[in-house]
Amino acid sequence: MSKAPPYVTISLVFFILIGVGFTYSYFFYPNRHPVDCAIKAVTGKDCPSCGFSRAFGNYTHLQFSEGKKFNTLSWHFFLFFLFQFFLRGAIILIYFIKPQLIRPRYVKTEVLVSILLFLFATLPILLTIKT
Repeated sequence: MSKAPPYVTISLVFFILIGVGFTYSYFFYPNRHPVDCAIKAVTGKDCPSCGFSRAFGNYTHLQFSEGKKFNTLSWHFFLFFLFQFFLRGAIILIYFIKPQLIRPRYVKTEVLVSILLFLFATLPILLTIKT
């Protein structure tokens, strides 16, 4: 088989990284996270994403209402990453089954949708940051 196009390689990398993130969230559930918030350690104050790790831990255990208690803004991010995980997995699967389906028009549309969904997930956090 020929070398995978960069789009598929990037999708594979994202698939693995997001999968590692979900695995971390699942196994360090919900209060055993070995990595503390760097911003809180320096400033002593919660940042807009404080509680995301604990929330994701709850989400990966299907405890959605508990997860939202840690940080309500985490839900949008979790949905974004969940969508990206399955999308990247589908792209890799499609490439190995029918690579001709991955056309430039599809790639451009997918990138645009992913950017819009990322903005949707980050906008609530950006609005909470005080200058």
